[in-house]
Amino acid sequence: MGITVIKSVRLFDGNEVFPTSTVTFDTDSGTIISVDTSSSSNDVPPDAEVIDGSGHTLLPGLIDAHVHVHGLHLPEGADHSQVLRTPLRCGVTTICDMHSDPEIIHKFKANIKEGVARAKKDNSKVALADLKSSLYGATIEGGWPKPIVLAHDPTEELKATVKTWPSLTPETAEDFVKSHKSQGADYIKLMQENCCSLALPTNSIPVATPELQSSVVKAAHAADLLVVGHATSRESTEIVLKSGADGLTHTFVDQSPTEDIVPLYKENNAFVIPTLVILSSLTNELQDLREKFAGIAHKNFGIDDFTKQNMTEVLGMKAPQCTIEHAYETIRMFRKHGIDVVAGTDSAAGLKGSGIGPSLWMELGLYVEQCGMSTVEALRSCTSVTARRFGFGDRGVVEKGRRADLLLVKGDPTGRLEDLWEGGIVGVWKEGLRAI
Repeated sequence: MGITVIKSVRLFDGNEVFPTSTVTFDTDSGTIISVDTSSSSNDVPPDAEVIDGSGHTLLPGLIDAHVHVHGLHLPEGADHSQVLRTPLRCGVTTICDMHSDPEIIHKFKANIKEGVARAKKDNSKVALADLKSSLYGATIEGGWPKPIVLAHDPTEELKATVKTWPSLTPETAEDFVKSHKSQGADYIKLMQENCCSLALPTNSIPVATPELQSSVVKAAHAADLLVVGHATSRESTEIVLKSGADGLTHTFVDQSPTEDIVPLYKENNAFVIPTLVILSSLTNELQDLREKFAGIAHKNFGIDDFTKQNMTEVLGMKAPQCTIEHAYETIRMFRKHGIDVVAGTDSAAGLKGSGIGPSLWMELGLYVEQCGMSTVEALRSCTSVTARRFGFGDRGVVEKGRRADLLLVKGDPTGRLEDLWEGGIVGVWKEGLRAI
């Protein structure tokens, strides 16, 4: 424990790249003490651990802005313990849950806190990524995602679980928000799904009304909580935006974008979390990439056989007109108009086509290869942009006073993004504590 200094390292601070820098952080307080981007400083505190960063790049810990930590997609007896372990090994120090049982979230957060305390006491490593959550989404009676969760294997236990989820009306929206804030929700999640993009008849399940969504947003904003919304179709996206939400947790795949969607985003200063990984699983595309990243994660980062297999499978339940190309086109348009893109995958344990942690690499790669982003833009989308848009003022940027959530990579992912996942992660710190 004590002071750690990383010298002679290329630094991506969450915004810009500096060729030779020195970063000093305190393991005890978990914060960054200083950042010298002018040179490789020789001013090292006594008894500090010094790491030579030559030939390496230091980045903020990555953030996946759309994950589910529940185990509802796992078969009976499957290992649920890796939900927060695997992402940390992959350089993802924070994950944002977008709908899970509050009891599960509170249990995970207690485990995270205990793990940090134990690591400080025993001079050992931390094992769990940090967690933010909406707790339950603002679900309605019979609405999304209740039917889809029950579609595959509706055991009595699962039916009982889903029955505990909220069934909101405009009249109960304010109480829902107040209750969630008191339980520690970090933001509020809307659900707007008309099944237009799915292999189900449009409007075949109950759909939240614009009145309800506006009521939830109004109550959330009054409580100083950010609001994001699920929508996979253009029509549902418009309803979420017109409700006043701050961001979308997917982009749409049912049609090509048209310029008239831009003013709706601009009016709210809304952002988008594309979730190209899970959308391509929905549309049964990009199988070669799923297999590639599953193989890398299994070989170099220790994901288990079940997760590897799950990452290569697909949801495959799209409506005929849907394609991932619509999502690519939308993100290209949004970049042109300055709409913020926040990286997220919609990964969940057992959700086909996803793996919490390694799926973020695939997401970032698609931003560069298909959506026109530079490597630096892609890295901003999972660090500083996420922190800024979600109001996480303590992370996402490498600067004095921020959390020492850091990632050390061999090579230069700011120039060659592949360095991030091709066996190059040599150090991960969370709150200044070693994970790798």
